[in-house]
Amino acid sequence: MSSLDRSFSKILLAAFLLQVSTTCYCQKGQLIRDSIVSKSLANTLTGENAVRQVAVYLPPGYNTSTKRFPVLYLLHGIGDDQETFTGDTTRYNNIQDLMNAGIAAKKFGEMIIVMPNEKTNWFGSFYSNSTATGNWANFTAIELVRYIDSKYRTIPNENSRAVAGHSMGGYGAITLAMTYPEVFSVTYGMNSAFICFCGEIKPSNPDIVKFVKSTSYEDLLETKSLIAIGMLTVSQAFSPNTNNPPFYADKPYKMVGTKLIPDTNTYNKWIANNPVQMAERFKSNLAKLKAIKFDSGSEDEFLFIVENNRLFSKKLTTLKIPHQFEEYNGDHRNRLWGLRGRIYNDMIPFVFENTVH
Repeated sequence: MSSLDRSFSKILLAAFLLQVSTTCYCQKGQLIRDSIVSKSLANTLTGENAVRQVAVYLPPGYNTSTKRFPVLYLLHGIGDDQETFTGDTTRYNNIQDLMNAGIAAKKFGEMIIVMPNEKTNWFGSFYSNSTATGNWANFTAIELVRYIDSKYRTIPNENSRAVAGHSMGGYGAITLAMTYPEVFSVTYGMNSAFICFCGEIKPSNPDIVKFVKSTSYEDLLETKSLIAIGMLTVSQAFSPNTNNPPFYADKPYKMVGTKLIPDTNTYNKWIANNPVQMAERFKSNLAKLKAIKFDSGSEDEFLFIVENNRLFSKKLTTLKIPHQFEEYNGDHRNRLWGLRGRIYNDMIPFVFENTVH
């Protein structure tokens, strides 16, 4: 081969590599940092910020076509925010990497994924309407959906709209789908924090006593107990009380002498927000959903999660509501990410397969 031939070959190789590099770049989706000003969260007793940050993943085809796309609303857990899904730069430890990889491998198709920040000043909204922290269910299922449909090229109907989440977000995903079947047709809960008076949430747990005895936020933080701190998060969602500062919430237990007993009125409010009980009330709504799935790691460090997910599946079976429940070998977070993780192999494919494209 002459020097001219070798030079020409190098030019062709460089051009090919440039084309491949450009093609790979074009096949990546785009992550948008957006925000929405919420009327549902304005002027709350707990001083929540009504300006909510929203991360939006747009698939590769979004900027190269006029096509509309199905939408997945992906909800984070207690203490987390939207960065839980997008902020880790480790490869395949974020939604954008997993979506790009799965679309390229044709494991699933293109979707818009919306990840709102619904962390309250006390760590979590439970995606519930509250007179203390704001109307988070209305914000998610009404305000946010309308905003996304108006700004992005979505397929704006429930058959092309899904809601999924992890932990507190799993609770939100299941209960929002249950209460807004005209908005969402598909739901997936990962390690869903279905609150019940079981597992750790019993009066025999010393951390529950610490919660009940606390009279200030400082008291609770000093306990360094996730259970004690989380009990107030749930109280502000499930049993808010505008006349009970500083927490603006009632507690489901009370001290009588040295004993901890249920405070009947508040206790019943928590029971009413347990999906096992909600399923009975919302049976007709559940029957309208196209696809329901939830899972639980058998080694989840939060024992109530495993126990109540099992009970929820049994309740849906009794009510003859089609669903999938899977208990797998893992804890609360260890099997979520990566190309072998459940987000990539279970949650996203399930959502895509069951939404209209």
